[in-house]
Amino acid sequence: MPTIYAATTDGGVRSYGPTITSWNSVHDNDGTTHAFAIPTVAQTNAYGPGVVVNAAGQYNIYRTFFAFDVSGISSAPSSATFKFKSYVYANGDIIAVKATKPNTSSNIASVDFNELVGYDASGFDNTDLTAYSVKITGAGSVSAWHTITLNSTALSDMGSASTLAICLMNYDHDYLDVAPTSTSTTAQRFGMNFADNSGTSNDPYIEYTVGYSHDISGVDSGNISKVIGVSAASIASRSGVDT
Repeated sequence: MPTIYAATTDGGVRSYGPTITSWNSVHDNDGTTHAFAIPTVAQTNAYGPGVVVNAAGQYNIYRTFFAFDVSGISSAPSSATFKFKSYVYANGDIIAVKATKPNTSSNIASVDFNELVGYDASGFDNTDLTAYSVKITGAGSVSAWHTITLNSTALSDMGSASTLAICLMNYDHDYLDVAPTSTSTTAQRFGMNFADNSGTSNDPYIEYTVGYSHDISGVDSGNISKVIGVSAASIASRSGVDT
């Protein structure tokens, strides 16, 4: 299967607040204040998708952003998986959503905390966002590979856009916009490996299956993976007619 690695513009952004009562200000932060990004590290033990309430009662929300160059994909793939490797921690449910940053040339920045399709400074939740996956569950305090199956919306964007921007969010609190109720130390957090790693062995990547480039008998090409048992990716022409 073809593979696309994340651009080195990826990274995590943290929004933080002064008190336990400031969930809305932290969750709906426009990124101009009380936000911090890490765009140029190979791995980190905190800046993956997560929500942390520390002993002082401060909310910390972490969102993690990735950019993929999909300009070479001319039609929606028939399937795709987004794979990334946690670093030390992998706790809490997460989900992939459609983002507007980063691109493939400029690093993620603190002001990009809110760069989500559907963001609203006056308040937003999962009904406003565009999901690229179902939720997946963290695997505990381990370093491990995680796989997210991208949905039809993401596949369509892969076939029509030049850059695919993905944000990983904590599902239970950040995505659903539900403040943690505990006033004691609470942590759902991921450590992450980023594309700034040397080589690609720990880099986030998308692996996809090529869809057929044209409709057949009214069936959309994105739903066709084989024709009479032959993979669409292996077909250059049919009955002498170029596909």
